[in-house]
Amino acid sequence: MLKLEAHQLDFSSILYNKIPKNHILKLINSAISLNFVNEMLKDSYCSNFGRPAKEPEMMMRILILQKLYNLSDERVIEELSVNLAYMWFIGINPDDEIPHASLLSKFRTTRLKEVHLDEVITEIVRQCIEKKIIPDTTGISDDATHIEANTIKKTPERIMKHLARKIFKSIGKEDYEIPNYEQIEDHKEAKKIMKEYLENVIEENKENENASKSVEEAKEILYSPLFIEQKGIRSLIDKDARVGHKTSTENFYGYKAEYCMTTDGEIITAVDVKNGANVDGQNFEELYNRTIKSGLKINKFYGDKAYFKINIIKKLEKEKIEIYIPTNPCTYRVDEELYKYNKDSDQWFCKNGNETVEVKQITTNTGIQLKYKFKKEQCKLCPYRDECIGTKKVITKILKVGQNAPKYYEYNQFNKTEKFKQEYKKRARIEGKNAEMKRFHGLARANGYGLTAVSKQAKLTAIAVNLKKIAKLFSMNFNKNIKKIQKINFLIYFLDFTF
Repeated sequence: MLKLEAHQLDFSSILYNKIPKNHILKLINSAISLNFVNEMLKDSYCSNFGRPAKEPEMMMRILILQKLYNLSDERVIEELSVNLAYMWFIGINPDDEIPHASLLSKFRTTRLKEVHLDEVITEIVRQCIEKKIIPDTTGISDDATHIEANTIKKTPERIMKHLARKIFKSIGKEDYEIPNYEQIEDHKEAKKIMKEYLENVIEENKENENASKSVEEAKEILYSPLFIEQKGIRSLIDKDARVGHKTSTENFYGYKAEYCMTTDGEIITAVDVKNGANVDGQNFEELYNRTIKSGLKINKFYGDKAYFKINIIKKLEKEKIEIYIPTNPCTYRVDEELYKYNKDSDQWFCKNGNETVEVKQITTNTGIQLKYKFKKEQCKLCPYRDECIGTKKVITKILKVGQNAPKYYEYNQFNKTEKFKQEYKKRARIEGKNAEMKRFHGLARANGYGLTAVSKQAKLTAIAVNLKKIAKLFSMNFNKNIKKIQKINFLIYFLDFTF
């Protein structure tokens, strides 16, 4: 039962006077109001029945402390029982009862939804704009960072072994023998033997009611087209985690957190988490919509090569936002040392001055292509013919490009300008935010299992680093205002003394 009551500080609260005014928690409390949390979560509680519950705002503040100082559930409660600043921040008296650590886990898993955390991030950004902590018009950067799963990835053979064990356990069978796949040197042969063994176990127990749940789970995993190829489930503990790639030679096992951040103030405006195999930029529109929901006006966008996608470019152009994204060579494959493009005439020009005279659109297995045909007469006598056409028995050069190549050409030219190079330096700020969340706030590794748990972890971490940054910005603005007041007071005093 949720019962909201005004907190009356008792005589022991005089101890809170020892907390410095410039303490980060006091600065956060002065800059941002979290009163909206109670109203936001009231429907998650029963208003008439059950024991009185701890206020959602108080529990949210404890979660913020936890991520701010990178503490476990048990450790944050221990610190809360002795740290005056923590007690003051969550709004209790020094001699009040401290919530149990289990309540923190229950609140996070049953009361707090992902959508609630999205709303908290949006409201905090809105308050920052309203109080002029950050400007209402700014650029944003998008980036993704990987999060290691809270378990190791296992081979298909080992997973099949555990699935067979689960079936035997569900029917109470203790006397069974599983093939020792570790002694088989050929991994393909080992997978084949374990697959056949598990299929036999499933067939033998498919009619057993006690084994129905574990049999269905085994069938779902075994017959997934990605499982044997080691691109699907790699752990029975965390079924949502996937193998992703940091570089062409380095991979990781876990999740990807993608987020937007303002270039002015470095405040995170939206966060989205997917499995490790997710491709950067797929959730751009969702992140963009959540960002503008806060009232922020976006005038510039910064992203790495992964965001060089036609749907992103079209969206940003439609919104009249300046685009600072390096051209992706996987998308734009034209050698500009050999060919130049004129958008007004829709023509390509080779380095010998020849021009295209005809263009056709064709559909291939990889998508729509444009075929530009150069002048025959000039191609016949061209000194670069061998370099351009090679030994092919064709009269004239036909340049095949993707349907978006003409548009990409313009952006590639812009990439070479001094304006782009100077502006794009602002994107580097988001890399520092990545490092901050992973090194100091525990986002390098998942605390729990599953997509929902990791998503909540990432969003709570974003809220904590936002509040930390807001405290710094608020303190800077406050000190500037104090200096202005001092100057005005001095000027008034000087004028009074003079006249």
